[in-house]
Amino acid sequence: MSSAVAALLAAGSAALAIAGVARLVAPRPPAPAARAVRRAGPLGRSDAGRRLGARLARAGIPLGPDAFVALVAAGAVAGAAIAFTALRIPVAAPLAAASVVAASVAIVRSADRRHLARVEAQLPGIAQQLAAALGAGLSLRQALTRAARDAPEPARSELARIVAELEMGSRLESALEGLSERVPAHDLRIMVTAILVQRRTGGNLARALAALSERLEERAQLARELKGATAQARMTAWMVAALPLGGAVMTELAAPGTLARSLGQGPGPALLLVAGALYALGVVAIRRIGRVEV
Repeated sequence: MSSAVAALLAAGSAALAIAGVARLVAPRPPAPAARAVRRAGPLGRSDAGRRLGARLARAGIPLGPDAFVALVAAGAVAGAAIAFTALRIPVAAPLAAASVVAASVAIVRSADRRHLARVEAQLPGIAQQLAAALGAGLSLRQALTRAARDAPEPARSELARIVAELEMGSRLESALEGLSERVPAHDLRIMVTAILVQRRTGGNLARALAALSERLEERAQLARELKGATAQARMTAWMVAALPLGGAVMTELAAPGTLARSLGQGPGPALLLVAGALYALGVVAIRRIGRVEV
């Protein structure tokens, strides 16, 4: 295998390892309280760092924002050095570094979205549990405690954190608002808003939660149907996006050194830079077109 193909494989492996290896070798914290143990560095104390830290926690990556940024930066430098050493093309270094950074961000966002999707999938059952507990005469705090005990993960950990905050003397409104900020899922925000409105204006909260459970289940069913209807189109789009990379690898395997001779001289570096930018824009467009929202 040529050095160029080896560099491509090494850069891809480094990009995946940036955010994935820690998740594979370390178990996910059993409760959100375990996430707060990490010490916040200079970046973690800023607003952007706190948002990144919350996303890393939801993604199940046991790293603080400072450590994650440092790890991604180190991976980008390593990928740039490997690409330049193997291909001897100056423009390959920034492209490799950008690829490592983009892959790391994409992995974290994907894991974060999966976490939010799991929480949203469990919301209809949680709303029904709360409605049944309220209908049986329990208070909302008691209903939340029972739901925290019976709900599956990851909703159980989030509800357990609310119960712990209430036991520490926090107001129910503050705990629920903190939940919606901590887990920015659209359906969860709807449920929290419904609970807060019912508490402030009065009314049958159990009936409102039962009706909300039915609406959330209908939304989830519609989302599943839409994803199933667009699955073939999305898969075709990703296959088309993978063709340039596959073609480059096959070309290098068939005639080692072709990429270096073609892209390392004359207008080659500029063309490679423009092609890389257009490729990145195409991938972003595919993700936005294939996104299903209900």
